[in-house]
Amino acid sequence: MLPAHYALSEVLIVLVSLYTLTVFFKERRFYSFTGVFLISCAALIASIRFGINYQNELKSFHQLLSAISLLFGIPLIVIEIMKRSNLLNNKIIYLVLLIAIIISLFILLQAKNLIILVAASWLIIGAIFSILISRESALMRIVSGVFFSLIIINLILRRMDLFDPSTSWHLYHIGIAVWLYLLIRILKQKETKYV
Repeated sequence: MLPAHYALSEVLIVLVSLYTLTVFFKERRFYSFTGVFLISCAALIASIRFGINYQNELKSFHQLLSAISLLFGIPLIVIEIMKRSNLLNNKIIYLVLLIAIIISLFILLQAKNLIILVAASWLIIGAIFSILISRESALMRIVSGVFFSLIIINLILRRMDLFDPSTSWHLYHIGIAVWLYLLIRILKQKETKYV
């Protein structure tokens, strides 16, 4: 059984998500709103699972929500980044969304071993498009890309097992919370239209 303190960094994700969701709802950024909502649901169930010691009872549900947040939540956030870049028209974005849903459903039902690979691929696409968002300066494009890329670095560090399990767990989830907040900065920064 994992100790109850594992719930703390999950609670942090939930709290940051509440703020992020409020901002995205007010700004009518419904793709990113839905993506963050899915991630927050996984974190909420994890908070309950570890916080009040329902580890066995909620294990499968927590794993399912985690898979859904990776397969659907991440792509939805990336699609919002793609929309914000203004490089693709809405028809192409809707097509990308449809393809993403079909692929994610297939993987969820038939190929769960590919979940991390697919999520990482979406994150790389998101990092590229975050750099392509119009900004007031080239430096702000780079900053945007770095902000988005933090989640990729976080995922890599988690896989490398550099720390003991408890430290690794908390650093990973704190990284997710920071990234969720930085998404607001990526999507809120002033846009400059280039002629």
